[in-house]
Amino acid sequence: MYEEHVLYTKLARYYDVLYRDYIERVVPRYVDFVEQVFKARAERSIKRILDVACGTGSPALELARRGYDVVCLDLHDEMLEIAKSKAESEGLKLEFVKKDARNLDYNGEFDAVTMFFTSIAYMVEDSDLNRLLTGVHRALKPGGVFVADTPNPYAFAYRFGAMPGPGVWEVKAPDGKILFIIDYREFENVKAIVHFKRLVMIINEDRTMRSYFVYDKLRLYNARELRESAIRTGFRAAEVYGDADINKREPQNANRLFLVAIK
Repeated sequence: MYEEHVLYTKLARYYDVLYRDYIERVVPRYVDFVEQVFKARAERSIKRILDVACGTGSPALELARRGYDVVCLDLHDEMLEIAKSKAESEGLKLEFVKKDARNLDYNGEFDAVTMFFTSIAYMVEDSDLNRLLTGVHRALKPGGVFVADTPNPYAFAYRFGAMPGPGVWEVKAPDGKILFIIDYREFENVKAIVHFKRLVMIINEDRTMRSYFVYDKLRLYNARELRESAIRTGFRAAEVYGDADINKREPQNANRLFLVAIK
């Protein structure tokens, strides 16, 4: 039997090591895009932000550095503790809340809600996505904006067909351990379900080793599904942009889709 969410619990301390490139190179660019969305699409001044599925907090911290008041919400204590420690080390004031993204109970408290790094794809069932979007809509003030990113299923299917085999890589952690990783993805083309499998071997300096198996099931929503789901759950307007480009609406060949929904 698979243990759920190993990447966010037992491997939480290595999350920023595994995704170092995303944190250092991609997060600032995504936050640049989000700020462009705030200026172009939000119908109110943006100050207070709810970052859903915040993980170890990298996007939330970048938003806080830029002067926003950020509440970080995640399902896993381990991720929240790391995010809190990072915020404290920088002297940043953020609020941290443990909660399932499908059970948001805020009422008109935020100018914007963000959800980064494919987290929306964990809403595998239509009912999960509807619960998330309903909660986000309720949490926003009128004129507020929701931004979430996810892989484009069509681009993913193309890349998957071109490279069906596993990916193998390694990285050195700050504690001196070597992480050897084998990634494999199984893609259900009709339903756009991704079975993400990862074997992480943590190798100590004395060559002893322990291994963890990650298995996550995700659903890649296309632009139409994202837009229609947002409208169905009460948003006044919804658009989809490609690859963090404010000028790239309704993308056909983008690698990543960005849902932008207005209350």
